[in-house]
Amino acid sequence: MTQQDVERAVDTTSADPAPSTESRHGPIAQLLIAWSPLSVILVAYAVAGWISAPLEEGDGAATNRLGFGVHVTGPPSADASVFGAVPSVWMQERLVDGSPHWYDAVAALVYVTHFLSIPIVTAVAWFWLRDRFKAWLGALLVFTVLGVSGYVVYPAVPPWLASEQGEIGTVDRISNIGWEWLHLDWIGTLTASGQEGSNPVAAMPSLHAGAALLVALFLWPIAGTLWRVVLVAYALAMGLTLVYTGEHYVVDVFAGWLVAALAVAGGAVVRRARTPSPPSR
Repeated sequence: MTQQDVERAVDTTSADPAPSTESRHGPIAQLLIAWSPLSVILVAYAVAGWISAPLEEGDGAATNRLGFGVHVTGPPSADASVFGAVPSVWMQERLVDGSPHWYDAVAALVYVTHFLSIPIVTAVAWFWLRDRFKAWLGALLVFTVLGVSGYVVYPAVPPWLASEQGEIGTVDRISNIGWEWLHLDWIGTLTASGQEGSNPVAAMPSLHAGAALLVALFLWPIAGTLWRVVLVAYALAMGLTLVYTGEHYVVDVFAGWLVAALAVAGGAVVRRARTPSPPSR
């Protein structure tokens, strides 16, 4: 390569520079800065939980604090009308026998990625996709507001709770039993402990399913063919896992995917609004 070729390559690169990530803060401090907006998600969940508290088992209330009643039979009826049976019931009748299997381990691993994917993508966007970081935060904000609003105006019980109430066939909450097959029982215990403190009527939409698709849609423009296949497989695997483990109905999953699509569209609007228009000639 001649000196002229090198100079031409440098000129081409500098024509579209990557956003600077230089900072007086170290990488750990930057990571904490990037993650700080995620606290809004925790606050939103806490508010939704407070609004829905009267509907929790044992309180005997007919509505939440805003006057919205709980939905028990609507989602399973929607699933049954499409599939001829409630998929969670159908799958567990054929795959659950009281012992953990390899597919339970896969389900447990897929399920737990929900708690890791958002922080990881936030870090990736901060350090390597800085020009899209605010679009990602915008998408997360829209996603959280829409999803939590769904919990408030349409409180709905998941399959495992509907089964406990005798509204559908037998469905157990088994999103943590795969850790026993992996000989990591302590993770399963930790997962179950966290679930006990969660909002029991936060099923519609499924933000577990929505978050998986949100990640896939956000990363899609920069992903190669192989990674796009992985992203699609991840979103589908999360949806299947949630239905099989009794966490959500299929209709919850589709509602979560819709919220994710709307959120990404909102994030794109934020990004376009921040992009300066080219000077008029």
